This record gives sequence, structure tokens and C-alpha cells, in this order.
Amino acid sequence: MRLINLSDNTGQIRVEFAGCNMKCPYCVHIRQPKEEYSIEDVVDLAKRSESKDVYLGGAEPTLQKDLLPLMEELHAAGKSILLKSNGMKPDVLEKALPFVKGFVIEIKAPLDDIPAVMELTGMSEERSTKYVALLRESLDIAKQKWLRVWIRVIPEFINADTVARILPDIEEASEVMLYQFMSNPDFDLPFKGHDMPTPQWDEVRKLGEMLLEKVQKVRLVGDGGKLVLENN
Repeated sequence: MRLINLSDNTGQIRVEFAGCNMKCPYCVHIRQPKEEYSIEDVVDLAKRSESKDVYLGGAEPTLQKDLLPLMEELHAAGKSILLKSNGMKPDVLEKALPFVKGFVIEIKAPLDDIPAVMELTGMSEERSTKYVALLRESLDIAKQKWLRVWIRVIPEFINADTVARILPDIEEASEVMLYQFMSNPDFDLPFKGHDMPTPQWDEVRKLGEMLLEKVQKVRLVGDGGKLVLENN
């Protein structure tokens, strides 16, 4: 397996995979150096660790041919697995259901806005259209377990108008996380002229309050810190 990071220093084992089937222009992960690891390397670390939770993320885990065997072994070792994905391989998410506690799936823009999806993913119109169909399928699969929908708030693409169009697709998700673009330089490259945290924290909060129309919990992450909004 090609990984960009393997760590256990936050009470959670993090396995960050290299490689992606998208070319998002703001993505740090697809440009990071990678190293080869075996299933045994990861499972041995997990078994030695007191951490119960394992996060499988990075660029795109579902591309790894050893992902399912890894999850099976981690599950057998008593670990609780959270799998992040861009949603392009619903067949892998379906096979992961017996082994995972839940999923994290990113929505980049309203799924009816193919030009926006093209710009954000670096993919052709044909491939972007196919991706949207696959993402809808992946969301339906993921809602069978705990699901966090992850949204990177780039103002040109995520704002009050576009969030209203995203709402039907996030219904029945367990929670949504809004991440303020460029609030952590380890996560983003400058894009669309943005090289500082954007939009303003108050705007991120307003978008979070909009999302409470369809979900019970919204997590906000940015230069304003971390905040959880919940329906009463």
C-alpha cells in the first residue's frame, strides 16, 4: 500500500493513503511524498496501540487493492473503522459495510452543477457527470451506517445559494462538517485567489445553521476554532 502518513498520536490511528482519481487543484495530498507499507505494518501498529479508532483517509483509500483485506484485519482486531472517500467507487463502499463504523464523504459543490464539479475536480465533463451519479450511489450506501458529509467552503462554490441546492442530498446524513477553506495550510493550496481563511467565520456559521434544516448536527472547523451546532 502507498501511504502518505501512518500515525497514532491523537488517540486515533490515521492511515493516509496516496493516489487519487481526481485532480483537484487545491489538494495537498496528491502532491505529498509517499512510502510503501504492507497490511502487516498497519495491523501491527493497530494491535500495539491503545487507540480503538482507525481513520482511513488521505487522498482516496478506495483505489487501494489491499483496502478491503486491511479493513477485515483491523475489524478482526477489534478496531472501529471510519472510511473517507470521494464517492467514486460505490462498489468498494458496499463491500466495506461489514467492517466499518461509518463513512466520511466529501461533497464539493451542488451535484446539479457539472461545470463547478469539473473546475473543482480537474475532470472532464463526461467524467464529472459519471462521478455525480456514482457519488449519489455512494451516499445512499453510506447512509446505511454513520455518515459525515464533509464540505470544504470555497466561497465561489459553497454559499447560501448553493447550500440550499445541496440540502436534498445530505438528508439522513448523521452530521455535516463545514471546513473553512485555507484555515489550515496543511490541508489546502491557494485557489481562486484565496490564500487566507475564507469566507469569514460568521458566514461559515450561517451556512451551518442552514444545514440544520436537514441534519441534526453540524461541525464547523476554521480559524474561529471548532464549533458544534445541533438541533434541539
